[in-house]
Amino acid sequence: MGNEISVKKADSAITPTTQQTGKTNVNVTNESGGIVNFNITYPQNTPGVSAEQLMAIQSFSKEYYQLIVTCEDDVFKDNIVTVPANRALTKYNVPPEIFDRCSTLSDEGKAELMRFPAIICRENTEMKGTTDPNQWAMFAYIKLIRVAGKNIKIVFQPLAPIQQQKFCDKRNAVFFDLNMDCAITDLNHSAWSVHKVNVFEALDEAGVPGIPRPM
Repeated sequence: MGNEISVKKADSAITPTTQQTGKTNVNVTNESGGIVNFNITYPQNTPGVSAEQLMAIQSFSKEYYQLIVTCEDDVFKDNIVTVPANRALTKYNVPPEIFDRCSTLSDEGKAELMRFPAIICRENTEMKGTTDPNQWAMFAYIKLIRVAGKNIKIVFQPLAPIQQQKFCDKRNAVFFDLNMDCAITDLNHSAWSVHKVNVFEALDEAGVPGIPRPM
């Protein structure tokens, strides 16, 4: 069993100090007392974040971020998300230049996408921009993208959990380029989208501290 790190507030930074196993169990406790467990993988016997993680964070784009919404219950168990190919990087949910360069998932396209910071979340539990306060999203980077028949498998490395309600707030949603003004919002259906947004500035506007970012 891995180390246990208790994060008392949704927006607290995760800073593990010892790595005796490859898995760190992060227990996030919210104000209502609910606990959500995430498995965050770090290299064995390596203090703090790994060299791979530091390199990924330093390479993050400040121009785009990717949003991956899923209905999979176990998405944070194995850190793999499955997206139907017909809902991935369509011309309606990515900027035109990203559609042209990345939608075919060529090697060059994958490499560019893997530089975009990612927010992984499960579909909202309710409609009209509302979700359970115990629901969490994950700030992450993408490690692997693989086409598997009519689906796309995406392996991601979690970096920090964020309370999903932060994205549902209409004031915050504007900064993340999310539509919360309709019954079925951007967080109500599974899809892989890219937004032309500096996600670090958006997270600052939403009052989410402690997110790792490039220098």
